[in-house]
Amino acid sequence: MKKIFFLGGTGYVGGPILSTFFERQRDNPDLDITVLVRSSVKVEKLRALNLRLNVVHGSHEDADLVERLAADADVVFSLADSDYLPAIQAVLRGLQRRFHTTGIKSVLIHMSGTGCLADDTQGTYSSIIHSDTDIAMIESLPVTQLHRHVDVTVVEADSAGVSSCLFHICAPQNKETNAGYVETYIVLPPVVYGTPKGLLFDMGVQNTGNTMLDLFIGVSTVRGAAPILGEGNNLFGHVDVTELHDFVLLFYDTVVNNPAAVKHGRHGYYFANSGDISLYKVTEVLESRVGPRRAFTQEELAGMDHYHAQAMLFFARNWRSRADKARALGWKPMKTAEDFLEAVKTWKL
Repeated sequence: MKKIFFLGGTGYVGGPILSTFFERQRDNPDLDITVLVRSSVKVEKLRALNLRLNVVHGSHEDADLVERLAADADVVFSLADSDYLPAIQAVLRGLQRRFHTTGIKSVLIHMSGTGCLADDTQGTYSSIIHSDTDIAMIESLPVTQLHRHVDVTVVEADSAGVSSCLFHICAPQNKETNAGYVETYIVLPPVVYGTPKGLLFDMGVQNTGNTMLDLFIGVSTVRGAAPILGEGNNLFGHVDVTELHDFVLLFYDTVVNNPAAVKHGRHGYYFANSGDISLYKVTEVLESRVGPRRAFTQEELAGMDHYHAQAMLFFARNWRSRADKARALGWKPMKTAEDFLEAVKTWKL
């Protein structure tokens, strides 16, 4: 029996992944799935399916509950807020408790993002493309970069040198160490776009909102102009939500069936992007939707709350990545920059 705990399973990224595990569970009685759901309405809808599913009403902000659920899991999918440290700390406490009690080392698959790669330019082109094989570069990123405070915490719970012991008893001499009680893997997508698919979407249970696109297009609509900073020649990555789902499932299957093919811990970073796009190209498309391109002024940015201002600046930075390890595993995303631009053009707020 493989016990899998989903945190953020009804979210924009998590919904398609959890939907696929529902389908797998029908054919595999050994899958035991637990999902934490904040909305009481969604809880009732999921329970009404009469699946072999443990639906728990609660939030990733309930640390004691998250710890208890993680302590009973062979695998944890952390697909909720990638910047909320208390949730991942609760997950790790649960997994550490499980290891110390049973000697079983669980797997943690955490969804982060390539925003951690962002430079501090404003609309300036950069030729630098970061590879997920460059561990020294990743480890050199300051903890103040987006997502890094959580990612570092995840990695520190692992000890990268140990061999895989997924779903079996680890060596007793490791049981009392402060680290190495879990195998950690971090998936880092760029801007995710597209319409999710799967049972949760069809039921209206899945969150279909995309924070980054909602914010960027929403601010553009309010100001009546496509926003640009500098020349807009900076480049950032994109990936379709279904193709991200495809990678996560491919990755999970590899971890379970061929663990020697994937590294974990400090070597367990996996970028998941399909290409890059410039801010200039994005605003070019937005012009027809919200109004002519107009540069942000410092006064405009100063008048925004910190969160919105930082998000706008974020789209003016370079955060380019290359998913070398994901593609080596056989991931073949087909969506292009044109698909991303079409999504920006038709995105519903």
